[in-house]
Amino acid sequence: MSRVQTWRDLPQHVYQVQWKFRDELRSKSGVMRGREFLMKDMYSFHEDQADFDRFYQVAKDAYLRVYDRLGLTAKVTEASGGAFSQKISYEFMVLTDAGEDDILFCDACEFCVNVEIAEIKEGDNCPKCGEGTLAQARASEVGNVFDLGQKYGRDFDMGFTDRNGDKQYPVMGCYGIGITRLMGVIVEKFHDERGIVWPEAVAPARIHLANLGKDEEAQAEAEALYGTMRERGISVLWDDRDATAGVKLADADLIGLPWRAVVSSRTRKAGKIELKPRSGDPEMVTLDELLNQLSPLS
Repeated sequence: MSRVQTWRDLPQHVYQVQWKFRDELRSKSGVMRGREFLMKDMYSFHEDQADFDRFYQVAKDAYLRVYDRLGLTAKVTEASGGAFSQKISYEFMVLTDAGEDDILFCDACEFCVNVEIAEIKEGDNCPKCGEGTLAQARASEVGNVFDLGQKYGRDFDMGFTDRNGDKQYPVMGCYGIGITRLMGVIVEKFHDERGIVWPEAVAPARIHLANLGKDEEAQAEAEALYGTMRERGISVLWDDRDATAGVKLADADLIGLPWRAVVSSRTRKAGKIELKPRSGDPEMVTLDELLNQLSPLS
């Protein structure tokens, strides 16, 4: 808070993306509940409660846009503030059978509450809009926000001079997105019997390139294609292992990148490349058609 001396220096908001460690008695559910995880943290400092409320709405809308781009529907859920705050906190919950929490949500408005703190039950009328009916579902937390009030400002004596010249303490907010946990939720939601189906927005690479068989010219063509795609800014994973076609194609489905390109003696003779979306049918395309289809995401 050395940058904040008076009310004119507010609001301030800072963030970091960093590894965190949690003293789990028993790690479980893979990356969903581990001792080490990646987190996006943000903290905001405000002159008064009204400015915090304004910024909270901005942060909430930004979070919802993040989840929407990932193909996820997140519900803003009332929950206990726990050790951080005596006020109600809000969790961003994604519906999934692999979740760890039960929530009640309205089918007519945005009301949603964690069952742990609820005094209502499934089938009741919505306490917010009075029109909808509450449904219960399993969900997983992928983000949260806490209204910390002035507690930590007072605890650490982080004061500022207000508009009247008096010492005041900022209203603080704490916001987090669980990046590692979010990856687990995405995989739980987007998969089929063959493996993962990564959304393009967060796939580790855009396309899985595989050359099949022992045709040396096909190998050379795959290498040239790999170089061309990288030059065009297309992220690509090239499987150039000495493995059977079945193994390579099965592994491509298991990894689940959005696109798969295959080069083989058959495609080389046709003067084309086999291009296939992860959940679609393959087609034979020219190099220019492939590059146009896979132009880098904006």
